[in-house]
Amino acid sequence: MAITKDSIIKASLDILNRDGINNLSMRALAKELDIKAASLYWHIKDKQDLYDLIAEHINKEIVLPKNLEDPKETLIALSLEIRRVLLNTRDAVEVLATSFPRTPSRIEGIKFILATLTSYGVSNKNCLTAANILNNYVLSFVADEIRGKDISPDAAKQFGLIFGEQYEMSIDFEGQFLYGLEVILAGLLVD
Repeated sequence: MAITKDSIIKASLDILNRDGINNLSMRALAKELDIKAASLYWHIKDKQDLYDLIAEHINKEIVLPKNLEDPKETLIALSLEIRRVLLNTRDAVEVLATSFPRTPSRIEGIKFILATLTSYGVSNKNCLTAANILNNYVLSFVADEIRGKDISPDAAKQFGLIFGEQYEMSIDFEGQFLYGLEVILAGLLVD
């Protein structure tokens, strides 16, 4: 089998989904591809290059909502789409968090977010910060969602009771996500 960027990505995703990011190494990837580790370095220079390659692949799965006219609805739809994509690949949050957004589809996504934030009313001086706030919210929420996905309703109720009967811990992750997004979007218009 010829080693290509696509075969490297596929093998990397297989390792990620099966064994997790802690087990994704150049040696494990070479074994998955049935080649010597030294041969892998002809195609990618190091683990960071590998993460960037995987991050670009993950990011290409994100469908930008270009047909919505309302910028707030566009930001919500995009955030939901990013969440969906991140939940589809094990450890995708860590991959994106450890790679710098310098690849073509990631740059396209950032430009799209910046244009939408501008349309939403965020000043040019605050657009990059606002985009970073949204990015960090989505990444951290998805990381929390993954950690909490196996919490039962009873366990959630017991956890909420630790802080007082009046508080409720919801396992409606999409509802929580949308609430947090609404809070952030309202706050982004502060100048």
